Amino acid sequence: MDVVVTPTGSAGTSWSLKDRLGRPLGAIELSGLATGFEIKPELSGGLRAVPTFHATLNDAMTAIARHMQGECTLDSQDWD
Repeated sequence: MDVVVTPTGSAGTSWSLKDRLGRPLGAIELSGLATGFEIKPELSGGLRAVPTFHATLNDAMTAIARHMQGECTLDSQDWD
């Protein structure tokens, strides 16, 4: 299943995760800790088994793509 990562807000610290049909899968947030980025899956979604913390946004997206056996792409249309 393909996952689309969309920036939320203007701070550049959070992204929503949805499948190509627009169903919510969770979010990625910049962690306040030194760990980098945190995947926060929806309770009923397919991302619960993905490791939570990743050093970079790219690492988080790669983990999601591997787990979902599809693509994980950044939808940057909301960026100025």
